[in-house]
Amino acid sequence: MKVSGTIGVAVASGLLSLSAGTAATPLPSDAQRHQEQQLDAVRREALSSADVLTPGAGGHGALLVLPRETQCVEIRSIEWRGAADFPWLSKQAPGVGQCAGTRGLAAIRSWVTGQLAARGYITSLAAIPAQDYADGRVIVEVLPGRIGEIEDGSGGIGTTRGVFPRGRDALLNVRDLDQALENVRRLPGQSDATFAIAPGSSLGDSDIRVGHPADARRIRAVLTADNGGQDATGRNQVGAIVAVDSPLGLYDQLLLTAGNDAYPRRTTRGSRSASASWDVPVGYASFSVSASEWATRQAIPVGVDTFVYARRTRRIEAGVGYVPYRSGSARTRVGLTLARREDRAWFDGIELRVQKHDITSYAFSASHLQRFAQASVEAGASWRGSLPGLSGFPGYVQDRNDWNGHYGIATASVSVDAQFAVGARRANYRGTFVAQRAPAPVPSTEFLQIGGRYTVRGFDGNETLAARSGWILRNEFSTRAAAGIAVYAALDAGGVSGNPDEAGGHTLVGGALGLRGGYKRVSFDVALGMPLLKPSTLHSASPTLDVQIAARF
Repeated sequence: MKVSGTIGVAVASGLLSLSAGTAATPLPSDAQRHQEQQLDAVRREALSSADVLTPGAGGHGALLVLPRETQCVEIRSIEWRGAADFPWLSKQAPGVGQCAGTRGLAAIRSWVTGQLAARGYITSLAAIPAQDYADGRVIVEVLPGRIGEIEDGSGGIGTTRGVFPRGRDALLNVRDLDQALENVRRLPGQSDATFAIAPGSSLGDSDIRVGHPADARRIRAVLTADNGGQDATGRNQVGAIVAVDSPLGLYDQLLLTAGNDAYPRRTTRGSRSASASWDVPVGYASFSVSASEWATRQAIPVGVDTFVYARRTRRIEAGVGYVPYRSGSARTRVGLTLARREDRAWFDGIELRVQKHDITSYAFSASHLQRFAQASVEAGASWRGSLPGLSGFPGYVQDRNDWNGHYGIATASVSVDAQFAVGARRANYRGTFVAQRAPAPVPSTEFLQIGGRYTVRGFDGNETLAARSGWILRNEFSTRAAAGIAVYAALDAGGVSGNPDEAGGHTLVGGALGLRGGYKRVSFDVALGMPLLKPSTLHSASPTLDVQIAARF
């Protein structure tokens, strides 16, 4: 049965108004955001990279104290030779003003070599040649360590030119090697790749050999099944992920994903998603492009009739990232992303213009990872906003008839991963805090939504809270239960704010107990959750059961 455009617009306007409120109701707009969270979670897991942070060699401190010796000469100045590549050395004066003998000169040589190694120049050396010390001047020669040949060992999958930030004859710095190894190991089939350093053909040169896993495969696939959907659009979900290592021979990566509800032939409700992304490293930089689409459909009762409400989102994105800082225990990343997103909706086949958006946006981001002995902390911040001049149709926002398409959203995040012991038992803590702040109205597609396995666990996700500003705190403690199996306890919380209607409450707290593990190619994650705090207007199953199974090929 068809309905008139007037009725369709009236119903859709009501849906839009309700979905913008803080008190949650089971609306299709929530289903659309929920599916976006699913797609983002799949990408994060598939694109996770191994952090390579080689601890710095122990230096000798900024101040050098020479050993006491009976036969020694007072050092009045240091003359550097061969240190043009290390301008910071010319500002150093190790041992000046002290008396140096044989052991003192050896200490100076060791101190200089240690300072070079502490800054990552692990193959650069210092020497003190035979000389006359009568005038108190000490000549220190520096032999710079440089990169010789870069050899891609057996099993190589392309050219390494873009993998290494520096090439032949450049100073060899372990930070450059860390970045290069990250560029290789980010590929699923190269997660166990290694670098070996060997003496080169010339004095001071070192050859680098890339070692590849013997069982490396360039194409890997993952099949998934879970109950992470919503009742209105299909609770049970199936999906597939295909990762292709170095399809262009550039140590690049192609990632394809597809998902669908478990009953694709149903016409009144369901969900589907698909995405393709490609990224390539260029030294300390990386470039990426992606395209994705996700859609939902569900039955909406209107009087005695039922109509199909469908939504579809398409997004294309291009980004560049850069690592401006690395050390033996830290790394900083910055990024710029440009994206275009189109949202459309239909009520019984009639397009609803009030829910249409075609927005071009940008995002600046920065993150810093700091590793400690038994923990790591990563903090990030970003600002994303719209570009109305490049947007096809900004659309509408609630209570702003004169909206011009401008908006901005600030986000901040902190994640902690720590290991600790309770008696003889080892345990792990993972915590994540995310906050979003939008000072002015934004499209509902940019709302922060909470309630469900991807945000605040313990809720079934059928009804959620969503608003333009909010926060999420996730806490998880885990420990080994058996070989290949871990047991975990989660306690999450979240809140939203920033809409005209604040009635009904805006905070959720939930908990979960779960098991995760795997055997051979199959992995699983099963959790039993329960809402602990929620508005009376929000309904959720209690307890909830979250199940996820994956098979890797």
